[in-house]
Amino acid sequence: MSIKLDKITKTYGKQVIVDNVSLEIQTGELFVLLGASGSGKSTLLRLIAGLLPADCGHVSLDGRDVTNLPPQERNTGFVFQNYSLFRQMSTAQNIGFGLDIRKQPRPQVDKRVDELLRLIGLDGLGDRMPWQLSGGQQQRVALARALAYEPSVLLLDEPFGALDVKIRAQLRQNLLEIQKALNVTTILVTHDQDEAFELADRIGIIEGGRLLEVGTPNTLYRRPQTRFAATFLGAANLLPGQRNGTHVYVGKTALMAPPETQHLSGQPVELLIRPEEIELALTQEALQGQLVGKGVVQQIGFAGPFERVVVRLDDENFEPLQVLLSPEKVRSLALEPKSTVWVGLQDYHLLPANSLP
Repeated sequence: MSIKLDKITKTYGKQVIVDNVSLEIQTGELFVLLGASGSGKSTLLRLIAGLLPADCGHVSLDGRDVTNLPPQERNTGFVFQNYSLFRQMSTAQNIGFGLDIRKQPRPQVDKRVDELLRLIGLDGLGDRMPWQLSGGQQQRVALARALAYEPSVLLLDEPFGALDVKIRAQLRQNLLEIQKALNVTTILVTHDQDEAFELADRIGIIEGGRLLEVGTPNTLYRRPQTRFAATFLGAANLLPGQRNGTHVYVGKTALMAPPETQHLSGQPVELLIRPEEIELALTQEALQGQLVGKGVVQQIGFAGPFERVVVRLDDENFEPLQVLLSPEKVRSLALEPKSTVWVGLQDYHLLPANSLP
């Protein structure tokens, strides 16, 4: 076990910022803390690093209780969103800074700096000053500096937030390759769901200082346990229903209840349907998924590689459904506003009706 948090709490005055968080992260894991602004994710990262004291609880790193140790004795590397490079130092000097203050022999420092320059793809740029580097290059230097003294834990606080979309995508791939090559246990904080899905071995969703759910990206997206997680991780259609026996009843329609939801039998539920799991057809017989009803197309809009189709079911007690279809499918069905369609479901998940955090 590389990182263990036991009931960590942090308050400012009467406001609880981190609320009784417990978590275990395995050695070599890339764990993403995902939450909105003000959710407490960056504060939790600083508590792990020792940059802030916890009000109560314990932090253990590699089996050591480091709760009362200063940052320099925790063997963690920290990367900030704003790079925090030393402007008066060259790229090589920035990377070697942590080794220099630990009074490592110069040949050893130079060797390590050269290794890291190659690792981050900046070989030959060691003499450049930070202002001579692009934003993406500066962030790679910050990453190399954090890795220079071979920390047991790497902590990244929104490391790509200040960069444009194309550079962020490139650096995410660079980080993933470096993290796996070094097998360094990593916690990355972000509000970006795509970033979390691409990088994480597991994701922890944090809101209001509480760690609501932890799981793999696929599990949290397809089988979340709370309404908050369901709606935070991408577009979600939610229909009220009742699970009885082997079926879930949505309006006048009976659907097969997912087998893993037996614990919800006899309870009101919400049917979670992702937009890409909805099927539209011009006849009921053409549907391959489970029939949910008939509806009318209200709107069709461009959504990059997909078309976003809004469909209102005949039962007007339900919110309109958001559907993602390929342009080819929209054309083959000749869909347009006011088109009548049959609606089927390829996959869905049940949430308890009271699953708000």
